[in-house]
Amino acid sequence: MYEVIFMSSQSRTHKFIPPTPAQFAAATAWVERFEQQWLNPNPDHLAELKHPDTQNLIPPMTKPANRQEVVEFFRTQLTRVPDFKLEVIRWAPTGDTVMIEWEATARIKETPLTWRGIDRVSLRDGRTYAGQVFWDTRRVAEQLAAAAQGA
Repeated sequence: MYEVIFMSSQSRTHKFIPPTPAQFAAATAWVERFEQQWLNPNPDHLAELKHPDTQNLIPPMTKPANRQEVVEFFRTQLTRVPDFKLEVIRWAPTGDTVMIEWEATARIKETPLTWRGIDRVSLRDGRTYAGQVFWDTRRVAEQLAAAAQGA
């Protein structure tokens, strides 16, 4: 295996570690399952993507959550926004980690919302053992406030 090292203007190194063929196959299969799960999300089915000892940080969480806590988080969120959908835009693996860009859609009081974000997940045995989600929480908050005013 080889790695590509990038030097930034501030002399920090950044590594791209190409996935092994097995890591690439696992990433491809995981992304396909991820995308299918989010077309019609079910918290219990989302648990199948998570390793038993996973640690995930999703806004607005203040600390990483284990698999059951993530399932309960999504159960609560999907109860509040039952038509939430997420579509994969593109993805790329590096080593055992996958970066996924996605677009989310939902309706709040008949007002459509849309935003983009990124999941960074690390895989073991075809499941997430560590993950973090990033999106512009301010933009989403502004959309929610506008939807509430329109009601």
